[in-house]
Amino acid sequence: MTLAQRTISLIVSREAREVLSVSAGLPESDSYLLLVDETDDLGLWARVEREDGEHLVLIRWEYVLAIDVEVAKQREFGFQQ
Repeated sequence: MTLAQRTISLIVSREAREVLSVSAGLPESDSYLLLVDETDDLGLWARVEREDGEHLVLIRWEYVLAIDVEVAKQREFGFQQ
């Protein structure tokens, strides 16, 4: 599944919550609503807004417990009767 350029709800481990609160300035939480810029073998790169502007933060896969992605509704094509 392609996560790039999608907003996801990310549930991370306790260690990740601590790191994200210190390094990325995010509040400690069980889940985060984040815009994913891209993913690679190391993890996902998420956009985080801080006082000095927008940053990209790498969240390594080993700290990700779950990802919740809203399924886009498909549009119907063709004639309707």
